[in-house]
Amino acid sequence: MTPQYFFFDTYIGYFLQVLPAALLAGLLWGIRRFARDRSSPVSRKLWAALFAAYLTGLLCLTLFRKPIGDLWYFLLYRQPSGSVYRWFGGSFNLVPDFFTRFSRENLGNLLMYLPFGFLHPLSRDHAGWRDTLWAGLVLILAIELVQPVVGRSFDANDVILNFTGVLLSTGLFQLIRHFISTNHI
Repeated sequence: MTPQYFFFDTYIGYFLQVLPAALLAGLLWGIRRFARDRSSPVSRKLWAALFAAYLTGLLCLTLFRKPIGDLWYFLLYRQPSGSVYRWFGGSFNLVPDFFTRFSRENLGNLLMYLPFGFLHPLSRDHAGWRDTLWAGLVLILAIELVQPVVGRSFDANDVILNFTGVLLSTGLFQLIRHFISTNHI
């Protein structure tokens, strides 16, 4: 496997491409939050910065992966990548079929939203499980509806698997929160 293949054609490579943008967004959000918010605990501000980094990474991976990859290609090789952009060229797959052929992409769609169920309530005051589930669903639907605009596809599999990730992590977070509050840890 060549370094070019690893960096430009693997899930880990895509993650590494968007990591600088995500970290920068989290840093800037954290600085802004610390400067403006004097009443919230430091831990809430740090969780909010981490949540901003996570959301930025999520948006970069789902909506801007191709332009970010092209930018990295230009920075590394000093020449255009040759990519062709097809705006409004996406498709719609409204038939879920992940249960007949579960792939690595399906697993990635599930895992991509696991942090949401933890980071959303930790970064917000009084965010309950309903708020977290609704926020997760709205984010998922917004991203999926914009994807055909940027040449990707709306996929019912993605919506179901992404929301399953939010649902699992929200449930686990609420169980942990309940266990901690009843045992006064």
